[in-house]
Amino acid sequence: MTLPAILILTISGCSTFGTKPITVSSKPIDIQIIQPQMPRGIDLEDIKWHVISNAPIANPCVKDHETGKRVKNEDGTCKYGKENDWPEGYSYLDRFLDENKEQNNGDIVFMAISVGDYEIMSGNMQELRRYIREVQEVVVYYRNVTINDKPAIGAQVKTKQ
Repeated sequence: MTLPAILILTISGCSTFGTKPITVSSKPIDIQIIQPQMPRGIDLEDIKWHVISNAPIANPCVKDHETGKRVKNEDGTCKYGKENDWPEGYSYLDRFLDENKEQNNGDIVFMAISVGDYEIMSGNMQELRRYIREVQEVVVYYRNVTINDKPAIGAQVKTKQ
C-alpha cells in the first residue's frame, strides 16, 4: 500500500502543492565596454628650406645716426662703412657654406630632391593625412556608438611655430 502512494507522489512531483507563477522582467543593462585611447595628436615641425644661389647678397651702407639715411662718398663708397664685413661679391651660396661649416665643424653635406620628387613627396604627405583622418573618423564613430553621455571628438593637429 505504501508503494503505490510513493509512486503517485514521485510521478506527480510538486504539483500536489500547487504552482507558483513565473514572472519575467526585462530591463536594459549598461554594458561597460573598454574604450580605446584616442590617437595622440600629430605635432608637425616646420621645415627650413634654404634657397641657395650664387647671386651676390646686398650689403647696404650703414645709416647716418642723425638723418637715418645711408650716405655714400663721392667715389661711391659708403661713408660709414658697410653693415656687414662680407667681401665684395659675397653670395648666398658663400653665406650658406660659411654658416654650415661653422655649425658642423667644417663639414658640408647637401641633400636635394628634384621638383618631380618633391611633388611625389607632397602627394605622399597628403595621402598620409587622408589616411589618418579616415582612421580617426572610425575611432570617433565607435566612441560615439558606445559612449552615451558625451560626443567624441577627434585629435587636433598642431604645428609648432
